[in-house]
Amino acid sequence: MFNYLVDYHVHTHNSFDSTETMLGHCERAVEMGLKEIVFTEHFDLNPYDEGLGHFNYEKYAKEIGECREVYGDKILIKKGLELGEPHLYKTRHEEMLKDKDFDFLLGSVHYLGDTVLHSDYTGRKEEVVYEQFFSEVLNSAKKGDFHILGHIDVLKRYVPSNYKKFMAKDHEEMIREILKETIKNDKGIEVNTSGIRQAVGDYLPTLEIVKWYHELGGNIITVGSDAHTAKHVGMHIKEAIDALREMGFKTISTYTKGQRSEVRI
Repeated sequence: MFNYLVDYHVHTHNSFDSTETMLGHCERAVEMGLKEIVFTEHFDLNPYDEGLGHFNYEKYAKEIGECREVYGDKILIKKGLELGEPHLYKTRHEEMLKDKDFDFLLGSVHYLGDTVLHSDYTGRKEEVVYEQFFSEVLNSAKKGDFHILGHIDVLKRYVPSNYKKFMAKDHEEMIREILKETIKNDKGIEVNTSGIRQAVGDYLPTLEIVKWYHELGGNIITVGSDAHTAKHVGMHIKEAIDALREMGFKTISTYTKGQRSEVRI
Protein backbone atom coordinates (compact mmCIF):
# COMPACT_ATOMS: atom_id res chain seq x y z
CA MET A 1 0.00 0.00 0.00
CA PHE A 2 1.35 3.40 -1.02
CA ASN A 3 2.06 5.57 2.01
CA TYR A 4 4.45 8.29 0.79
CA LEU A 5 1.86 11.05 0.69
CA VAL A 6 3.00 14.58 -0.13
CA ASP A 7 1.39 17.97 -0.67
CA TYR A 8 3.17 20.13 -3.24
CA HIS A 9 0.86 23.15 -3.24
CA VAL A 10 -0.08 24.98 -0.03
CA HIS A 11 -0.40 28.63 1.04
CA THR A 12 -0.08 30.40 4.38
CA HIS A 13 -0.21 34.00 5.61
CA ASN A 14 2.91 34.51 3.49
CA SER A 15 0.42 34.60 0.62
CA PHE A 16 -2.01 37.52 0.49
CA ASP A 17 -5.07 35.27 0.37
CA SER A 18 -4.45 33.15 3.48
CA THR A 19 -4.31 33.81 7.22
CA GLU A 20 -3.02 30.35 8.21
CA THR A 21 0.37 29.84 9.84
CA MET A 22 3.07 27.49 8.59
CA LEU A 23 3.07 25.73 11.94
CA GLY A 24 -0.66 25.13 11.59
CA HIS A 25 -0.15 23.55 8.18
CA CYS A 26 2.71 21.40 9.44
CA GLU A 27 0.72 20.18 12.42
CA ARG A 28 -2.11 19.13 10.12
CA ALA A 29 0.28 17.52 7.64
CA VAL A 30 1.87 15.43 10.38
CA GLU A 31 -1.57 14.41 11.67
CA MET A 32 -2.43 13.19 8.17
CA GLY A 33 0.79 11.23 7.83
CA LEU A 34 2.26 13.30 4.99
CA LYS A 35 5.95 12.77 4.26
CA GLU A 36 6.56 16.13 2.55
CA ILE A 37 4.90 19.54 2.47
CA VAL A 38 5.92 22.37 0.13
CA PHE A 39 4.98 25.96 0.90
CA THR A 40 4.25 27.41 -2.55
CA GLU A 41 3.44 30.99 -1.61
CA HIS A 42 2.10 33.38 -4.21
CA PHE A 43 4.59 35.57 -6.03
CA ASP A 44 2.55 37.61 -8.49
CA LEU A 45 3.98 40.66 -10.24
CA ASN A 46 0.98 41.86 -12.22
CA PRO A 47 0.64 45.57 -11.31
CA TYR A 48 -3.09 45.08 -10.69
CA ASP A 49 -2.60 42.21 -8.22
CA GLU A 50 -3.99 42.83 -4.73
CA GLY A 51 -1.14 40.83 -3.22
CA LEU A 52 1.60 42.79 -4.94
CA GLY A 53 4.52 43.16 -2.54
CA HIS A 54 2.99 40.90 0.11
CA PHE A 55 5.58 38.10 -0.07
CA ASN A 56 8.57 38.70 2.19
CA TYR A 57 11.30 36.13 1.65
CA GLU A 58 13.15 36.83 4.91
CA LYS A 59 9.98 36.30 6.96
CA TYR A 60 9.11 33.22 4.92
CA ALA A 61 12.57 31.67 5.33
CA LYS A 62 12.55 32.35 9.08
CA GLU A 63 9.22 30.58 9.48
CA ILE A 64 10.45 27.62 7.41
CA GLY A 65 13.34 27.31 9.84
CA GLU A 66 11.00 27.44 12.83
CA CYS A 67 8.81 24.72 11.33
CA ARG A 68 11.82 22.51 10.70
CA GLU A 69 12.89 22.90 14.31
CA VAL A 70 9.49 21.76 15.55
CA TYR A 71 8.47 19.19 12.92
CA GLY A 72 11.64 18.42 10.97
CA ASP A 73 11.98 14.94 12.46
CA LYS A 74 8.47 14.05 11.34
CA ILE A 75 8.09 15.56 7.86
CA LEU A 76 10.19 17.11 5.09
CA ILE A 77 9.38 20.83 4.95
CA LYS A 78 10.33 22.38 1.63
CA LYS A 79 10.58 25.85 0.16
CA GLY A 80 8.41 26.54 -2.84
CA LEU A 81 6.91 29.44 -4.74
CA GLU A 82 3.97 29.85 -7.09
CA LEU A 83 5.09 32.17 -9.87
CA GLY A 84 2.27 34.05 -11.56
CA GLU A 85 2.52 34.40 -15.35
CA PRO A 86 6.13 33.12 -15.47
CA HIS A 87 6.42 33.90 -19.18
CA LEU A 88 5.78 37.61 -18.58
CA TYR A 89 8.09 38.23 -15.62
CA LYS A 90 10.99 35.90 -16.34
CA THR A 91 13.77 38.43 -15.74
CA ARG A 92 12.29 39.68 -12.48
CA HIS A 93 11.75 36.12 -11.30
CA GLU A 94 15.38 35.28 -12.06
CA GLU A 95 16.53 38.32 -10.11
CA MET A 96 14.49 37.38 -7.05
CA LEU A 97 15.44 33.69 -7.14
CA LYS A 98 19.16 33.92 -7.90
CA ASP A 99 20.45 33.79 -4.31
CA LYS A 100 17.61 31.74 -2.79
CA ASP A 101 17.46 28.01 -2.07
CA PHE A 102 13.97 27.11 -3.23
CA ASP A 103 13.22 23.43 -3.71
CA PHE A 104 10.28 23.77 -6.06
CA LEU A 105 8.70 26.30 -8.43
CA LEU A 106 5.13 26.15 -9.65
CA GLY A 107 4.15 28.21 -12.69
CA SER A 108 0.55 29.42 -12.86
CA VAL A 109 -1.69 31.78 -14.78
CA HIS A 110 -3.87 34.03 -12.60
CA TYR A 111 -4.42 36.94 -15.00
CA LEU A 112 -5.71 37.61 -18.49
CA GLY A 113 -3.88 40.83 -19.26
CA ASP A 114 -4.91 43.22 -16.49
CA THR A 115 -7.91 41.09 -15.48
CA VAL A 116 -7.64 38.63 -12.60
CA LEU A 117 -9.31 35.26 -13.25
CA HIS A 118 -11.96 35.67 -10.55
CA SER A 119 -13.64 38.51 -12.44
CA ASP A 120 -17.03 39.30 -13.90
CA TYR A 121 -17.21 37.84 -17.40
CA THR A 122 -20.64 39.25 -18.17
CA GLY A 123 -20.91 40.08 -21.85
CA ARG A 124 -17.75 38.22 -22.82
CA LYS A 125 -18.03 35.23 -25.12
CA GLU A 126 -16.88 32.08 -23.38
CA GLU A 127 -14.92 30.77 -26.36
CA VAL A 128 -12.92 34.02 -26.45
CA VAL A 129 -12.24 33.95 -22.70
CA TYR A 130 -11.07 30.33 -22.76
CA GLU A 131 -8.92 30.92 -25.83
CA GLN A 132 -7.22 33.87 -24.14
CA PHE A 133 -6.63 31.84 -20.98
CA PHE A 134 -5.19 28.80 -22.71
CA SER A 135 -3.00 31.06 -24.87
CA GLU A 136 -1.48 32.45 -21.66
CA VAL A 137 -0.96 28.94 -20.29
CA LEU A 138 0.67 27.89 -23.57
CA ASN A 139 3.05 30.85 -23.43
CA SER A 140 3.91 29.90 -19.85
CA ALA A 141 4.70 26.36 -20.96
CA LYS A 142 6.87 27.67 -23.79
CA LYS A 143 8.76 30.49 -22.09
CA GLY A 144 8.48 30.28 -18.30
CA ASP A 145 11.14 28.92 -15.93
CA PHE A 146 9.57 26.62 -13.34
CA HIS A 147 9.23 22.91 -12.60
CA ILE A 148 5.50 22.22 -12.76
CA LEU A 149 2.65 23.94 -14.61
CA GLY A 150 -0.12 24.62 -12.11
CA HIS A 151 -3.89 24.00 -12.41
CA ILE A 152 -3.96 24.33 -16.18
CA ASP A 153 -7.76 24.51 -16.53
CA VAL A 154 -8.41 26.60 -13.40
CA LEU A 155 -10.47 29.15 -15.34
CA LYS A 156 -13.42 26.73 -15.14
CA ARG A 157 -13.60 27.55 -11.41
CA TYR A 158 -14.36 31.23 -12.07
CA VAL A 159 -16.53 31.48 -15.18
CA PRO A 160 -20.19 32.47 -14.71
CA SER A 161 -22.97 29.93 -14.38
CA ASN A 162 -24.43 30.86 -17.76
CA TYR A 163 -21.33 29.47 -19.45
CA LYS A 164 -21.76 25.84 -20.39
CA LYS A 165 -20.00 23.22 -18.28
CA PHE A 166 -16.28 23.04 -19.06
CA MET A 167 -15.44 20.13 -21.34
CA ALA A 168 -11.79 19.51 -22.14
CA LYS A 169 -12.77 18.17 -25.57
CA ASP A 170 -13.98 21.64 -26.56
CA HIS A 171 -10.41 22.93 -26.18
CA GLU A 172 -8.50 19.77 -26.99
CA GLU A 173 -6.24 21.13 -29.71
CA MET A 174 -4.88 23.97 -27.60
CA ILE A 175 -4.64 21.88 -24.42
CA ARG A 176 -2.70 19.17 -26.24
CA GLU A 177 -0.34 21.85 -27.52
CA ILE A 178 0.20 23.01 -23.93
CA LEU A 179 0.96 19.45 -22.85
CA LYS A 180 3.36 18.90 -25.75
CA GLU A 181 5.28 22.08 -24.92
CA THR A 182 5.40 21.09 -21.26
CA ILE A 183 6.90 17.71 -22.13
CA LYS A 184 9.27 19.20 -24.69
CA ASN A 185 10.67 21.61 -22.09
CA ASP A 186 11.12 18.90 -19.44
CA LYS A 187 8.44 20.38 -17.20
CA GLY A 188 5.47 18.64 -15.64
CA ILE A 189 1.90 19.24 -14.58
CA GLU A 190 0.18 19.05 -11.22
CA VAL A 191 -2.99 17.33 -10.16
CA ASN A 192 -4.53 20.04 -7.98
CA THR A 193 -7.22 18.59 -5.72
CA SER A 194 -8.77 21.88 -4.62
CA GLY A 195 -11.59 21.72 -7.14
CA ILE A 196 -12.95 18.55 -5.55
CA ARG A 197 -13.81 20.43 -2.34
CA GLN A 198 -15.14 23.46 -4.22
CA ALA A 199 -18.19 24.10 -6.37
CA VAL A 200 -16.48 22.99 -9.58
CA GLY A 201 -16.31 19.45 -8.14
CA ASP A 202 -13.38 18.34 -10.28
CA TYR A 203 -9.61 18.06 -10.25
CA LEU A 204 -7.54 20.84 -11.81
CA PRO A 205 -6.92 19.80 -14.48
CA THR A 206 -9.74 17.39 -15.11
CA LEU A 207 -8.46 13.81 -15.28
CA GLU A 208 -9.19 13.62 -19.01
CA ILE A 209 -6.40 16.16 -19.55
CA VAL A 210 -4.09 14.17 -17.29
CA LYS A 211 -4.81 11.10 -19.43
CA TRP A 212 -3.86 13.05 -22.58
CA TYR A 213 -0.63 14.06 -20.87
CA HIS A 214 0.15 10.41 -20.12
CA GLU A 215 -0.73 9.32 -23.66
CA LEU A 216 1.64 11.98 -25.05
CA GLY A 217 4.48 10.55 -22.97
CA GLY A 218 4.36 12.93 -20.01
CA ASN A 219 5.55 11.43 -16.75
CA ILE A 220 6.49 14.41 -14.55
CA ILE A 221 3.60 15.02 -12.20
CA THR A 222 3.01 16.38 -8.70
CA VAL A 223 -0.03 16.40 -6.44
CA GLY A 224 -1.17 19.32 -4.30
CA SER A 225 -4.18 20.46 -2.31
CA ASP A 226 -3.82 24.22 -2.93
CA ALA A 227 -4.73 24.54 0.75
CA HIS A 228 -5.13 28.04 2.18
CA THR A 229 -6.31 26.74 5.57
CA ALA A 230 -4.86 23.90 7.63
CA LYS A 231 -8.00 21.75 7.40
CA HIS A 232 -7.48 21.41 3.64
CA VAL A 233 -3.84 20.29 3.77
CA GLY A 234 -3.48 16.87 2.14
CA MET A 235 -7.16 16.70 1.22
CA HIS A 236 -7.92 14.21 -1.57
CA ILE A 237 -4.20 13.59 -2.21
CA LYS A 238 -4.50 9.83 -1.75
CA GLU A 239 -7.47 9.66 -4.13
CA ALA A 240 -5.52 11.65 -6.73
CA ILE A 241 -2.56 9.27 -6.49
CA ASP A 242 -4.90 6.29 -6.82
CA ALA A 243 -6.35 7.86 -9.98
CA LEU A 244 -2.85 8.39 -11.41
CA ARG A 245 -1.95 4.78 -10.74
CA GLU A 246 -5.10 3.60 -12.50
CA MET A 247 -4.16 5.71 -15.54
CA GLY A 248 -0.80 4.00 -15.77
CA PHE A 249 1.51 6.45 -14.02
CA LYS A 250 4.27 4.65 -12.16
CA THR A 251 5.62 7.57 -10.13
CA ILE A 252 4.97 11.04 -8.79
CA SER A 253 7.69 13.70 -8.72
CA THR A 254 9.31 15.36 -5.73
CA TYR A 255 11.90 18.16 -5.69
CA THR A 256 14.86 19.07 -3.52
CA LYS A 257 16.84 22.23 -4.30
CA GLY A 258 15.33 22.10 -7.79
CA GLN A 259 16.40 18.52 -8.45
CA ARG A 260 13.65 16.09 -9.33
CA SER A 261 13.25 12.62 -7.84
CA GLU A 262 10.60 10.00 -8.48
CA VAL A 263 8.52 8.16 -5.90
CA ARG A 264 6.94 4.92 -7.07
CA ILE A 265 3.20 4.73 -6.59
